[in-house]
Amino acid sequence: MLRIFNISKQFSRGFRILILILLGGVWSFSVRAQSDPIFTQYMNSIQTVNPAYAGMWEKVGVQVFTRRYYVGHDGAPLTRSVCFYTPVKNENNGIGLNIVDDRIGYEKKLTVTADYAYQVRLDWKTYLRLGLKAGFINYDNLLTQYKLYPDGIDDPMFMDDVDINFMVSWGIGAMVYTKDYYISLSIPQIIENDFRANRNNYSSLAELRYAYLIGGYIFGKQRQIRFKPSFMLKGAIGAPVQADLAANFMFYNKFWIGAMYRTNHTVAAVMQLSVLKNLRIGYAVDYSVAQEFRKYQLGTHEIRLIYEYDFYKRPYTKKRFF
Repeated sequence: MLRIFNISKQFSRGFRILILILLGGVWSFSVRAQSDPIFTQYMNSIQTVNPAYAGMWEKVGVQVFTRRYYVGHDGAPLTRSVCFYTPVKNENNGIGLNIVDDRIGYEKKLTVTADYAYQVRLDWKTYLRLGLKAGFINYDNLLTQYKLYPDGIDDPMFMDDVDINFMVSWGIGAMVYTKDYYISLSIPQIIENDFRANRNNYSSLAELRYAYLIGGYIFGKQRQIRFKPSFMLKGAIGAPVQADLAANFMFYNKFWIGAMYRTNHTVAAVMQLSVLKNLRIGYAVDYSVAQEFRKYQLGTHEIRLIYEYDFYKRPYTKKRFF
């Protein structure tokens, strides 16, 4: 009993410190802010926003992802990413790599980050993971190509392009999980980079320090049908809080299907299928239910390919439900 109390006390203290660090990192904002990419299949892409997830499972894996917004409209946002992860020989350590290409109109942002995660066992079924993310950002915005209204207007903000080849990016995260549930807390981008035009030094956009809280629970782990409710809260000083609520059902460890609601008046359908032993395909489609947007869009479509291989050939591997 004393040992359990000591573990609980240490965990509580460590988690309070981490929350203070994360909240401290959030405490600033810029007016012209760039939002982080949105992922409807966030329950399968936690590493993108939390480095603590890297190498969490025993297998080596790679995920390829694309998200196309508002199909049928020129210049609509497009997000593509590649994510790699693996445990190292010591299963308490994990590493990963993320490449995210985010575009909208004439604006392009490429983020490349490496992840490191370390795992601590709190008791016989509970694990704590801490992670660090570091890398760089390339940013381009062809401001001179935009058509201004009315024609001929002279705006100094659009007199020069933004072309920045290297800006530092780093973030932190933590995750607590068992075979029943998981909860993730992270700030994937600590530094608020300010993207300025080359000649006139006008700021094009500035980043916000978004914090992410993600969690989920697995019901029916020993059954052929499982149920997984999950949530994601995303927020920063100077930006509205976004909440995603999802409910998914899994059938025979092969097929996931579910639905999601996002607080910006968006609903989505989500599904995932195991087509081979090591290969899964995920798909999601979003629709805005806001009256002013419904008739102007054909939905936002998201596709994810996940390949995982048991490289280390360990005799026992944990079942993965998130």
